[in-house]
Amino acid sequence: MKRDQPLKTNYAGAIYGTILSMAVISTASSDPSLGAVAIAAWAVATAFVFFLAHVYASIVARGFARPANAFNLLREESRYEWPMVQGAVLPAAVMMLAPLGLVADDRASYLAVWTGVVMLFGAGLVVGNEGGLGWGRSLLIGSINAIIGLMIVALKIFVH
Repeated sequence: MKRDQPLKTNYAGAIYGTILSMAVISTASSDPSLGAVAIAAWAVATAFVFFLAHVYASIVARGFARPANAFNLLREESRYEWPMVQGAVLPAAVMMLAPLGLVADDRASYLAVWTGVVMLFGAGLVVGNEGGLGWGRSLLIGSINAIIGLMIVALKIFVH
């Protein structure tokens, strides 16, 4: 698992973090005792715990047992995996529209999940573009990403 090339943006982590936050928001919003702030906090906290788990697993797999390399591995893997947390931030931030009085809690949760769908579609376009795949394949990747997001929308509707 050694990285031989300079670190690139971890789009997989960002996509995963977005999906994770959407799932947390979808399920947590079914609990009427949780407000928008708590739901947003749970979404980001969950992404952060998964980030820590990914970093830990990576540094163990890459030779954490060698103490001389431990700090460098930790720094490198933390930097690489951070997009997982970043992917969770915007859907969680949209939840904050409710405590600001701009929308109701339930409306904020739907907006947050739909924001995630748009983010997933956009990530597919970026990945396809950076991979030189052309617009057709980029749109396909974005659409598949969005379909995964729509499955979470369906989960939200089903849970409610």
